[in-house]
Amino acid sequence: MIDRIYHKWRLFGILVYIMSSASIYMDKAKGVWSHAGFQKYFQNTGWMFLGQATMIISLIINIWLARYLGPENFGKMNYVFAFVGIFGFLTNLGINDILIRNLVRNPEKRDALLGTAFWLMTAGGILSFITITILSFQLEPSGMIRSLIILYATTSLLSPINVISAYFQATIQAKKNALAQIFGTILVSIFKIFLIFSGQGIIWLVFAFVLDYIVGTFFYIINYIKSDLKIRHWKFNKVIAKDLLKASYLLMLSTVTGYLLLKIDQVMVKFFLDEKAVGIYAVAVKLSEIWYFIPGIICGSLFPAIINAKKASEHVYINRLKKLYIFLGTTATIIAIPITLLAPWLIKIIFGMEYILAAPILQIYVWSGVGLFLSIGINRFFMAEDNLKPIFYYSLVAVIINVSLNFILIPSTGLTGAAWATLISYSVGPILILFLSKFKKLYVK
Repeated sequence: MIDRIYHKWRLFGILVYIMSSASIYMDKAKGVWSHAGFQKYFQNTGWMFLGQATMIISLIINIWLARYLGPENFGKMNYVFAFVGIFGFLTNLGINDILIRNLVRNPEKRDALLGTAFWLMTAGGILSFITITILSFQLEPSGMIRSLIILYATTSLLSPINVISAYFQATIQAKKNALAQIFGTILVSIFKIFLIFSGQGIIWLVFAFVLDYIVGTFFYIINYIKSDLKIRHWKFNKVIAKDLLKASYLLMLSTVTGYLLLKIDQVMVKFFLDEKAVGIYAVAVKLSEIWYFIPGIICGSLFPAIINAKKASEHVYINRLKKLYIFLGTTATIIAIPITLLAPWLIKIIFGMEYILAAPILQIYVWSGVGLFLSIGINRFFMAEDNLKPIFYYSLVAVIINVSLNFILIPSTGLTGAAWATLISYSVGPILILFLSKFKKLYVK
């Protein structure tokens, strides 16, 4: 009898302890949730996710286009995008992330920073367009594909206005970027659907992708003006230009390798195989890359907080970075597992039997997301440390491995070889940084 009473009171005590502990943690959670800083970054991240949710609309349109065009024409379109994309670094110049960092640190220099970045990127865009045009005549024998390349290359002339997007990121105003992306995507998607229903060819469809940039530019400008800011106040500053280029030249070189890493495999598939192979390969790439906006949003939204943490406390700074990498790696793995298991079913249901050969490619390629997610987070670390050389070096190593493996594997194993080349090359960077460098302090402390 006494034992029963004792056990009942013991159980009651345990329950009271659990409830009181839960109450304490709930109070802490409520405190964190109600904190103004947390709410600001949480809402900003939410808007960034909402803006990138337009990628779901874009994916649906791309699926429709893949079915409408068939593997060969869909391959031609994606080859054009890849060819132009390789030279995108000339427009960006690696300035964007440096610009965000400097806007956070020196908000009073807004007009000088935006104006200088805009004109530098405009010069880069013109150089990019000229380079792509010349190389298309040198390297592409097909007159139609050459025309498509030149048409799509005009997007490099429109990209500099993205400095407005960088400003809204730096000032935690992702809502304005999201609204521009949402309205722009909806309008252009309607136009693309019209083109499909009216039976238009590949030239009109590539123009629709150029229209994406035109509409996006329009909405960014409208949002900037509605924020009581004036583009005419932007001014070019030689000193800031020199500082931006000095700070970003390594990022520009890293961007070169980054674009090569993203696009060179599709160009090499076309070189070794044909346009139809590019179309099949592109299907696997698109289902994998649809998730690549996630690390950009997470890191882009939290980057200002990480920089501010570095100013305040090294301990808080390191802890935030640790949590960021764990979250990025876990998220990529959670995405990859179900896609690997369901790949044949996904390809068959979404794209149709014409693209079923993309299933084994997808099962390999999707795992490259783990390396990419971590790489984006690692880049943020080195930027916060003002140490940009490692970003370039490990990107360079990755692209050399990628191109070398593509030369070896595509002729012998076909499209799965290209997928393995991408997976291995994406994994090399994080492994080198995390295990073979001073970066270890992030997980040793």
